[in-house]
Amino acid sequence: MATQTRAKSRERQNTTNKEENERTCGKCDGGFDKEDKAVLCDICGFWYHLTCANVDWDLYSAIQRFGHNGSGDLPWRCRVCQTFAAQMFSEMMNIKQNQMKIEKSMNEIKEKVNNNERDIREIRMERQGNREEMETITQGAAAEIQDKFIQEIREIKDRIDSIETQPAVGKISEDIQKEINEAVQREKRKNRIVINGLTSAEDTYEEVWGKVEQLLQKFTIPPSDIVQVARLNDRRYVSVELHRNETKAKLLKRSKELKETTQYTNVYIRADLTYTQRMEGKQLREEMRKRLNSGETNLKIIRGKLVKVLDRPRSPRDTSTQQSGQPHFRGETA
Repeated sequence: MATQTRAKSRERQNTTNKEENERTCGKCDGGFDKEDKAVLCDICGFWYHLTCANVDWDLYSAIQRFGHNGSGDLPWRCRVCQTFAAQMFSEMMNIKQNQMKIEKSMNEIKEKVNNNERDIREIRMERQGNREEMETITQGAAAEIQDKFIQEIREIKDRIDSIETQPAVGKISEDIQKEINEAVQREKRKNRIVINGLTSAEDTYEEVWGKVEQLLQKFTIPPSDIVQVARLNDRRYVSVELHRNETKAKLLKRSKELKETTQYTNVYIRADLTYTQRMEGKQLREEMRKRLNSGETNLKIIRGKLVKVLDRPRSPRDTSTQQSGQPHFRGETA
């Protein structure tokens, strides 16, 4: 019996260690060592290093005592989920108000149905009590009255059915969770780029990092601006995280200059996008292609929207580059 108890204890410990080894930080994607301290977001379920989450030791101690590891009275949320939770609270309040309006509308409809049923009963009673008078009503008029009430009741029933088929709270919660996950992924990727064609599958990690530094120096971006370099599942692709979003924007804007070089002709740089962002971009490109084929001009995708831009005159630098026929990087001598 004691042997079985010790075996189960070791199994639970191995499972816990495996889960800790598989955790990654929701901010930096880094792993956790045994001595690392981390906090768990109650909404998205990601773990965060204390430094990545800007959590000091006093707050961490309070979370350990009263948070998810303690009594559960002190929830902690990451910055993305905290902002998103405020928005969701506002939306849930709107949903609650709409639900109250729907319930009020249903009560009014039910009352109207009851009134119509009472009117029908009164008509029937009147017909029974005054047959001689009712016999003077033509068959067509009586049928018209009956059809009118039947049609009205059917319309009311259709309205009730449409109200009862409103999205369930579970479906709303599922959509909210998807939006939260999408917001977390976009926050993680906002300073990242993906480079294709720069490295080979045989390159070591140090060689990959060196090639990335050499490429970015072409754009006058120092190595100190690089936070992290990682290979993706397809080893032809390299993910690079930068310190600032401005540096990423500058790099993407000038990435076409690589085509003007001999060394980096087959190297491509793009933003690190989620699946949803890639699908949204694909739809925008298809729409732009259709509008261009229909004769529109000067269309451009800017910040996730398709807009019409004005022609700008060529700058003196563009004119001099075209005349010389020798492309060069900014910051280098032409």
